Amino acid sequence: MMKRAGFVSLAWMLLLASQDASAGTDVVEFINGDRLTGEAKSLDRGRLKFDTDATGVISIDWKEVAFLSVGDSVQVETQDGVRYFGPLRRSENPHEIIVETEKSATRLNGAMVVAMDQIDGAGIRNIDLSVSIGYNYTNASNVTQFNVGIDSAYRTRERILSGNFASSISSSTGNDVSQRQTLGVNYTRLRANRWLNDGGLSFDRNDELGLNLRTSLSLGGGRILLQTNRSNLVLKGGLKATRENNADQPEDLNSLESYGLLDWEWFRYDSPKLDLSTSLEVIPSLTESGRVRGEFEITLNWEIIGDLSWQLDFYDSYDNEPQSDTVPKNDYGIATSLSYDF
Repeated sequence: MMKRAGFVSLAWMLLLASQDASAGTDVVEFINGDRLTGEAKSLDRGRLKFDTDATGVISIDWKEVAFLSVGDSVQVETQDGVRYFGPLRRSENPHEIIVETEKSATRLNGAMVVAMDQIDGAGIRNIDLSVSIGYNYTNASNVTQFNVGIDSAYRTRERILSGNFASSISSSTGNDVSQRQTLGVNYTRLRANRWLNDGGLSFDRNDELGLNLRTSLSLGGGRILLQTNRSNLVLKGGLKATRENNADQPEDLNSLESYGLLDWEWFRYDSPKLDLSTSLEVIPSLTESGRVRGEFEITLNWEIIGDLSWQLDFYDSYDNEPQSDTVPKNDYGIATSLSYDF
């Protein structure tokens, strides 16, 4: 019995040792000749995340990487939207990436590579999650505001499933509590040459605009107009089927709308990291002549330490023909919070 237990223990230790060895066989070599052995996690926004036993996960300036070899298959994406999948073999030329795809070895200029992800053979990677929480209080006007936001994304080789939730609750002396909340899920199918198909389901509430609940089902497409290590620009458009429940209306309003959405991101990875994102959505109604809605958001994310950041948000919701004469056409606000990326 003791011999058998000893054999099992030895086999288990050898298995763990082999797993640790295989998990740390990636090699990154710098322009100055230094090199690290560990595990290449991802490349995003001009920074290569690399994990070693001595340093943990660190961010490396992609421009400082001369050579990179990765034993496991990874997905590599270039500025023109082409995606390759396979292990990376060390090139003899600095700043060149060799992807060992199923068909052949493909050589890529490192300056053209904008993304790299650990997507396994089944096409799955970990979920990206970001949470922000904020609280503001003004003594002079006795105004209190609490806001929370959650953003998540799950990606395979050709698909992205994302979700988001945002809630803002405001109260002040002599006024009712006001709430603004959004919940949405979105599905994106990535196509060749940076084209994409897009669909989503969203739920919105806005007390300032007299909106109890707006449910929208959207279907459309678009294109990634710009994708670099500094910025992204995406244009989408399509149709929305919408149902609205308004505070001053006895019945729900059903309508068909079109939409155009422009998303732009700019980022700086030099410490402290800075991330500026903005989106503008114009939504003209096809069944209510003359009605146009709009959504504008801008977010500034400033690194404090590591994955903890300070965040500033501005939003503006517009409806040129609100369903009640007692509510304004615009609802806008500013919120500050602390954000953490998991």
